[in-house]
Amino acid sequence: MAFQSGLPTNKNQLSPLGFSFRVQKLPTTNFFVTRVQLPGLSAQPVAVATPFKNMFLAYDKLEYNDLSISFKVDEDLKNYLEIVDWMVGIGFPTKFEERKNLIGSNGPTDGITADGSLTIMTSKKNPNIQFMFKDLIPYSLTDVEFNTTDSDVIYTEATVTFKYLYYTAERRKP
Repeated sequence: MAFQSGLPTNKNQLSPLGFSFRVQKLPTTNFFVTRVQLPGLSAQPVAVATPFKNMFLAYDKLEYNDLSISFKVDEDLKNYLEIVDWMVGIGFPTKFEERKNLIGSNGPTDGITADGSLTIMTSKKNPNIQFMFKDLIPYSLTDVEFNTTDSDVIYTEATVTFKYLYYTAERRKP
């Protein structure tokens, strides 16, 4: 039967629980990541004029949606402050040391961005596909709320949102 040749070889569905996320500049945050949204893509098609109707054959640039990660805030706020320090160093340092601590040894733009990776696991918890994000830069960090009216302890989470140049996907070898 010819139609059976189109059946998938792996019928396991993707689990939202099997992932790990890493950013070079955020060693403490990496451990506490609870949620990652794999960004989508969008493009504006370019119209090619024909005598009858415009055709859309390509687009002029590809836009990557923002990358957002959520994480549990640790008791010392070390992971939250990793991101705060990175953002302050980029945008509005109040002392030369804040910018100096951010900059690497390879020039004034080294250290402002960092690469990151999202590894998706198989149903057996083996690495399957790795998404590599090039030149992440944080631009939004949510508030941390303290609330004494909750009856149970609900541990604090925060979300950081990044811009980046692009991402690539690579299948991991079994």
